[in-house]
Parts: sequence; C-alpha cells; structure tokens
Amino acid sequence: MQTRIIHSENELLPLRDSWNALIKNRPENDMPFFSWDWFYCSFRHFGEPEGREPAVVVVEDADRLLGVLPLVRGKRKSSGINYRTFEFCNAGTAPRHSAYVDASVEHEAVFSAIRDRLFTERKLWDMLEFSNVAETAAFHDFWLADNPGKSFGLIRLRGFSAPFIERPGKTFADYLGSLAGPTRKDIQRHLKRFKDFGDAKQVRFFDKPEQVAEGLEFLFEVHRKSWKGEFVNQHYPAFYRDLTPALVERGEAFLAAALLEGKPISAGYVLQNGDTYFSLINDHDIQFRDLAPGTMLFVHEMDRLIDGGRKRFDFCGTAYDYKEKLANNKTEHSTFQIFHGGWKSRFLFSAKTKWLPLLRKILKKPQPDDVISVAPY
Repeated sequence: MQTRIIHSENELLPLRDSWNALIKNRPENDMPFFSWDWFYCSFRHFGEPEGREPAVVVVEDADRLLGVLPLVRGKRKSSGINYRTFEFCNAGTAPRHSAYVDASVEHEAVFSAIRDRLFTERKLWDMLEFSNVAETAAFHDFWLADNPGKSFGLIRLRGFSAPFIERPGKTFADYLGSLAGPTRKDIQRHLKRFKDFGDAKQVRFFDKPEQVAEGLEFLFEVHRKSWKGEFVNQHYPAFYRDLTPALVERGEAFLAAALLEGKPISAGYVLQNGDTYFSLINDHDIQFRDLAPGTMLFVHEMDRLIDGGRKRFDFCGTAYDYKEKLANNKTEHSTFQIFHGGWKSRFLFSAKTKWLPLLRKILKKPQPDDVISVAPY
C-alpha cells in the first residue's frame, strides 16, 4: 500500500475513471458529490480562482486505487497569524464530505495510511479541516477512535443537521398520511390550488443531456427571483454548466421546474444514486410564494422517487423549518480541525481552545456554541 499527495492538475486528470469506479463500489461513498467530476469542477471554479492548489491524498496498491481524500491547499488568517490549511474544496456546493475507500479493503487501514501521509507532509500545512463529515461515516468514527501514540490536537465542531425522509409505505399517499395533520393539510390545500390552474400549469423534468441547458436556465432564472437573489459567487452558473452534463449522462442528476403559463416559478437540482434523491437546490420565485411552488416541486419529485423504487429523500444542507416538517429523520455532521506538533500549529490550537475563550470571558462576550469537544495532544 503506497500513498502520495497530488499537487497538480496534470496528476489529477488520469484519476477520473478509477476515482469514479472507487466511489461506486462502497454504498457509503456512492454519492454524485463524491465523484471526480464534482471535485475537479469545484477546484476549477472555486479553488483555483482563490489561489488554492490540489492536495489530494491517494492510496494505491501497484496501479490500483484503494482510497482518496480530496483536499485542497489554502491560506487563512486568524488571531493575527497567517497559516496554511489542507481542507475540502467547500464552496457551498457539496452537502457533505468524506474520504473514499475501495470496498475490498478495510477502511481503517486506508484511513491510517492517509493520516500517516498527511503527517509526513506536515511541513505543508498548519491545520487540517474536514468539514461536514456525516456522523454515520466510517471516516467520522476514525478520528474519534482511541489512537495509541496520538500526537495531534483535535477540535470537533458541530456541522450541518440534514433532514431526510425515510420513505414510509409504498405510495405517496402513505407518505402523506405519515405527516403531522397541519403539514398534511397544507400540502393538500396547495395541491388543490395548483391543480385549479389546469393547463396553465406544468411540471417538467430535465434528465437528458440535450435538456440540461434549458433546465439550468430555468434554475438560474428562479434563483435570481428567489429570496436569495443573485449568486453571491458568480462562478456558480459556470460550475453547474460544466458539471451537470456528465452527471446527467450517467443518470446521477436531473433538473426540475414548475411552470405557470410557460414561466418557471420554482426549480430544483436533484442528485441521485440507486437508493436516494439528494435535493441540492430547491428555489421559488417569491412573487408566487402563496402558491408554495417549492412544495409543488417537492411533491412531484417524491412521486418520481417512489415510482423509481428509491427509499430516501435527503434535503441536504441547512435544516430549514419546512424541511424538518416534511422529514422523519436527520443526519448529523461534524467538522474536524486537526493540529500537529509544529509551533504554529500548536499556537493555533491553543488560541482556539484557551486564549480566545478566555478573552471572550473577560470581555463578557458569548462563547460560540459549535464546539462539541476538544482532544488535546
């Protein structure tokens, strides 16, 4: 088992097929946002423009890929000190992150090899940050396990709480019947209002490569008219245009839009694997808020999920109130910050865990509530 860290795009390009095959052979990793395409497009549109470099840890046995940890190298400033990070290329596009391991090998051995390589190269970073790792993931448990000879500091922060629906029964009526009375009645009322528009209303799905451009334009138009307004980062449209055709071609994504008299009033971007829909984006035009167009789109997506035999609808990301009302479970996530024994890394760990909390106490400022635990060196 050999490990290396990829620092250039030229080294990254040949990994596409083996990386995509790797995530498919272990169910825990079979998610479109873990694909090579997702990482590469994220890096090109968000990492590279910000001066970041790839820092992808790969584990191999001869020419066979056994594991991947998809990181980028960046710089930050905190407590008056500049420091270097290895972190996920998180531009708000992926709902969770992890390391990926071939199903034929023990994940602990691969995770250990990744950790050892990172610490062998500790001259390149002052802090590792693994953001929004699902608590159900083996990679999450690895960092919390007892570690003989442990020589690093660790801070565990609270990440996303992502609601999801574990499908009850076999039909949409079964799901609707499982909801609390007020939520169920709201959906039924909005369905009736939407139905009353007759031929003026339409729900369309864009699941073929030749339909991607039209579906994305609807998505962007609705996003601009939603409460979110213009994209905060103007790289987002180019990112989705670059990424989506490959995902749709592989059956891993589709777009959806609810239209009224031919104009989109809500739009969604859905990722999928054999078991789950991941609702990455669901926006609506605020002028039509009273019609609950986002709910209408969700209902049609759930119908499609059930017809396709899938069992889970994952809302991803932030746990907004409407998501929790529609969901019957949730996935908790953690963010890990890891520090080595170098002076700057130790300084950061001490600043985050001792000095800044003490300063806030002296100044009578509220302490952040996202710290779950601190494990010293």
